[in-house]
Amino acid sequence: MDEAWYDEEAGPIVRPYTITRGRTSGRHAQLDSAAQVVSAGTRLDAAGAELTPEHRLILDACRRPVSLAELAAAMEQPLGVVRVLCSDLLDHGAVVVRAPRAEVSREILEQVYRGLCRL
Repeated sequence: MDEAWYDEEAGPIVRPYTITRGRTSGRHAQLDSAAQVVSAGTRLDAAGAELTPEHRLILDACRRPVSLAELAAAMEQPLGVVRVLCSDLLDHGAVVVRAPRAEVSREILEQVYRGLCRL
């Protein structure tokens, strides 16, 4: 095996553009890094969807809600790669994505402020 594609500790190296098949965005490319992703519980194999090992990793990790940023860290992949893969799964109805709250109430901010002042 060519030394440029293999690392003794890491194993075979797969380039991010290979994982996403050269795509840099999906239909849902604007997914927030704090968005929570959770498995919808549907079986994609029966529907004929093509699942890569990375798609399967995401589905396994999303049995409980997890953010895109956490997925990227756990998979040791760039956030952009995870966005593309989650967009694929979202298109197939395999995951549900919950966007973070856009507004924070004044009461919550005051509680955070009081907590910080106590430190």
